[in-house]
Amino acid sequence: MGYFSDHADQIDFQQFGSEGIKGVRSCQAGGFWGVKSHFTAYEDEPALVSMPTGSGKTALMMLLAFGLSEKQVLIVTASDVLRTQTAAKFEQLDGLRQANVVDDKLEAPSVTTVTSRITDEETWNELDEDVVVTLPHNISKVYDSDQYPNSIVSPPEEKFDLVFFDEAHHIRAPSWMELLESVNSAKRVLLTATPFRRDRQTLPGRMVYHYPLSNAMEERLYQPLSLTEVSTHRADDPDSKLAAEAATKLADIRTDYSSAKLLIRCDQINTARDLEKVYSNHDLEVEAIHSDRTSKQNAETISALREGNLDGVIAVGMLGEGVDITDLKVAVLHQPPKSFAFTLQLIGRVTRPTENSDIAATVIADPDKLREVGVDDVVKRLYHEDAGWRQLIPELVDKYIETNVAATTAGQDMLRGVNEQDLQPYRSTRLYKSTESDIDLGADVSLDNDTIVYKLPRSDDVFLGLITEQVDKPTWGTRTPLVYRQYDLHLYYYHGETKTLFEASSSDTLASHIRSQIVSDEIELYGGESLVRMLQAEVDIEYQVAGLANALGPSGSLPSYKMYLGDRVEGAVRQTDAQAFAQGHAVAEVDGEIIGISNDQGRVWSTGREGIGDFISWCRGLAGKLERYEFESAAPKLGLGEISRIDEFPAKPVYGTHNPAIQQLNVEIDTSEVHEEGGWQPMKKSVLEDINYRADEPTAVEFSYLPEETAQSLSGTYNIKDNKLIGQLANCQFRVDGGDKISELTGDVFFNRYPLYFCTGDGTLVYNGRGHKVKQELSEVPSTCFVDESKIDWSECATWREYSIDDDSDPEELIHVHAWVEDFIEANGESEQVLFRDHSSGEIADYVQFEPSQKHISLYHCKACKKGNKSGARLEDVRDVVDQVFRSIAWIKNSGLPKRIRYRQENTGVEGFKLNEEGFDEIETRFQPNEWSFRVYIVQPGLDHEKARLRNNINTLLLTCKEWLEAVDTELRIIGDPNDQVVEVS
Repeated sequence: MGYFSDHADQIDFQQFGSEGIKGVRSCQAGGFWGVKSHFTAYEDEPALVSMPTGSGKTALMMLLAFGLSEKQVLIVTASDVLRTQTAAKFEQLDGLRQANVVDDKLEAPSVTTVTSRITDEETWNELDEDVVVTLPHNISKVYDSDQYPNSIVSPPEEKFDLVFFDEAHHIRAPSWMELLESVNSAKRVLLTATPFRRDRQTLPGRMVYHYPLSNAMEERLYQPLSLTEVSTHRADDPDSKLAAEAATKLADIRTDYSSAKLLIRCDQINTARDLEKVYSNHDLEVEAIHSDRTSKQNAETISALREGNLDGVIAVGMLGEGVDITDLKVAVLHQPPKSFAFTLQLIGRVTRPTENSDIAATVIADPDKLREVGVDDVVKRLYHEDAGWRQLIPELVDKYIETNVAATTAGQDMLRGVNEQDLQPYRSTRLYKSTESDIDLGADVSLDNDTIVYKLPRSDDVFLGLITEQVDKPTWGTRTPLVYRQYDLHLYYYHGETKTLFEASSSDTLASHIRSQIVSDEIELYGGESLVRMLQAEVDIEYQVAGLANALGPSGSLPSYKMYLGDRVEGAVRQTDAQAFAQGHAVAEVDGEIIGISNDQGRVWSTGREGIGDFISWCRGLAGKLERYEFESAAPKLGLGEISRIDEFPAKPVYGTHNPAIQQLNVEIDTSEVHEEGGWQPMKKSVLEDINYRADEPTAVEFSYLPEETAQSLSGTYNIKDNKLIGQLANCQFRVDGGDKISELTGDVFFNRYPLYFCTGDGTLVYNGRGHKVKQELSEVPSTCFVDESKIDWSECATWREYSIDDDSDPEELIHVHAWVEDFIEANGESEQVLFRDHSSGEIADYVQFEPSQKHISLYHCKACKKGNKSGARLEDVRDVVDQVFRSIAWIKNSGLPKRIRYRQENTGVEGFKLNEEGFDEIETRFQPNEWSFRVYIVQPGLDHEKARLRNNINTLLLTCKEWLEAVDTELRIIGDPNDQVVEVS
């Protein structure tokens, strides 16, 4: 048994449960029971105690030693001065005797200090004192190096059963961590004065007790501290100016408290030596403590200061941690500490209470130097954590914290220490169209019970600023108990002249809830037709990013979205891009400012952050562009088609897909609200199926969607006039994993953020209520697109029969259109050609032809003409076949084409190979799509070649079709009636 367990019966530990008994401070009693209870459940984990500097941590260590130790106690501390001071207090049981916790007659424990490296176990065994106080330098293996012949030896495993780590903010240093791990068989207690939850949580161990500063102030453990600013940047001798002010302040304090002394702080030993002379010139006798002096010399200086033989002490670097003297009343910062922990130590050293409660300590410093080391940030963090700091350092708090952000959530306090002037949002905003009567920025915003809402003081009729606070889980640990506090900023500014609401939020999910409370009706995001005005320039524009959205649908050679990146990329956008792509997002230097727009997000952004006032001014500038360039509807210098807000589809939608942006994300959909057996499942597919559009209802399109092959189908209806999706798909929930954050979104929020894409038959890309028109450069379909008349003879074809002759009235000697096409292909193709007939639902084309020698692939889409009509240029004859051409674009340059053909042959009941199936086997094995050229044939015997070019609507439709194919490097061929062969047949 050891000293502490032998004498533990001298202490009535139960007395600590009674407030104020025998002078024990409440924080010491709380810390004692916190540590005791911790080790009943978590003996292998360190216990972490947070108490303000000067609140009696050394006395707490003594109490815990009596309560926990049966052997020897090891204390690891940060400096030579602290080592000496701690040993001296244990030798006298200083703090416990004054509090009458132990009897004056009780023999004190034996104490020793380790002052040199321990390099063998025998030295450890010779240390038989009850308490051993050391520094990491003496016992941590981290300090082994080649300059020493012998390595440090860690403490024997069973020697100490209780180890204290004082000033535990050092514990993350490698030397401290090595020690913490090497004594893991003992009970380990970490003591720190850091007031920040976030900082404490980064320390190893479990927090068992924290004593707030506000409680310490109520218990009068501190007296207030004032700030005396001395500007030295123009002084001939800055140090002398600070010393002169210190002499004046010290003299003032000594009129009421004669024992007052100075604590002077600098970084360099040479500076300390110079300062001794500087203060001597002001009739003040001071000495320095620093690492070049021996432990004995430093101890003698502290003793002389304590006994009144010195006016002050100069602490170099971190040595001030050990200066524990109540009489220190003036701190002079010649070089403010860069370490936050040491800043707290200094404050703690000079705010100890004296018998005269009117004596106020002071800090003397150059305000510019304080800012350089970030003292303003320190003070804000302090006050945010604990309002008691306003009582302790009122002038510092008032100087650096001008405004508090009040809570609007019932029962919540203000967001202390947050100055509105320090908020710097990123210059990024969404723009909404709204009338003034629909907006109420003065509304009381309340969110769910787990979200606290704080309102910025400058909020008024046209501006609303909110900060929200939530507890969230990390994306990589959603199933763990780990949580963190998430703060988001939300700004709303309304510009009445343009009827525009600007929204800037760091959380889209919360923003949608806030918007629903400040807007009385649904409001519409600005689209590309308005956002392109932000790219208009008075002088010049240079693009850095040009994003292009596919208006034709995906194919092997046509991505759903592509970007040009670099300087002046407007020169990289090709003429053929304008035939297949509409404008997506863009980033450009516009009149010297970087501006970005995202059409489907309704967002405008720029580079950098700025204050709230500057952010509002920036929004006003954007509103000015909305007015100034009202009639611009295309991005300058890119050569892309115009963008317009539309109320109905300009032509039949022939293709639909989810927003290409989600292909870069991991998205899941929850269908449990619409399907009884539904639930969360991945969105593996993007294409919308079963598109149904009626010309008599041009504002809406119906469709179905399968998230994956085995999923249940979901219905949906998109109304372009309302720019709204309804139906089963809209009623689902979505989970979006962007890598750094996982968001769960309602259908409304998801499709506002990722609007659906529809491609129409006239080459318009429709999304977010806008039509993005591709450019058509040719005035009429070139004659080269039409197959030469010498190869076309319809005389033996029942041109009104597409694929069967089953009517008695049809002449038996005639063949149907498909048979005619087969004859045409066999007569005009190469000898080794492969021909596959795929006429069925979901077809690639009616016929797929491979010519391996020439590396040609041709897709044939066939339609019969109407019986009783002579050939001409009728829309009904070509609309369906053009629709099929559009769909077949997906198979151009597609490496999966042979596999798809094989699947169609084996699973769909199609007729399959008509020529050379054996040759297909070799093609399938070696297929590389980029080695092949592609052609698409439209076969319609009722289409008069000449009239098709002269009839405007037919020419436009075929021209659009040609340019679609040209954009994917594919030729269009048309087989119609070149010379009035098709006549009326009754």
